[in-house]
Amino acid sequence: MYPKYQKRNTSAFTAASYFALAAGIFLYCIGIYNADWELNVKGYYLLCMFLIIITCIVTQKVVRDNNEDKELRLDNPKHRMRNTIAFTGMAFAGLVIGFAMFFIGLFNADFDLNVKGYYIAVMLLIAYSSIGVQKVTRDNAEDKEILENLNQSNNSHYNG
Repeated sequence: MYPKYQKRNTSAFTAASYFALAAGIFLYCIGIYNADWELNVKGYYLLCMFLIIITCIVTQKVVRDNNEDKELRLDNPKHRMRNTIAFTGMAFAGLVIGFAMFFIGLFNADFDLNVKGYYIAVMLLIAYSSIGVQKVTRDNAEDKEILENLNQSNNSHYNG
């Protein structure tokens, strides 16, 4: 008898991750659309949002790849790391730069404190949920591959 494989994420958690990211992006864009700002200021805050989303996803991928590669190197010292030190550094630098641009822009903006708080809260939701979506997407793809391999081996075991 083969042990049952338990998927890492439920469909509810997967849906909640995607919903949180979509809701964060929607709320952020609604705030920017309704703001009485010049177009270049709106573009600046949209650029900050996209930079933070992309760098959160890349940084999460780099951290996970590096941790997995370190474990694989214990078994096989010749295992090649997927990310160079430069790429890892660029991922973290991009994340820091994205948040720095966002917070420096907000700090110097002539907005009420509640408006600044709104954008900070929504940006944190976007950052966290983009990391969650990347994790869920990768977990689900790996789980699907593992389940397919288990099904093939179980079928060949019963057919053989």
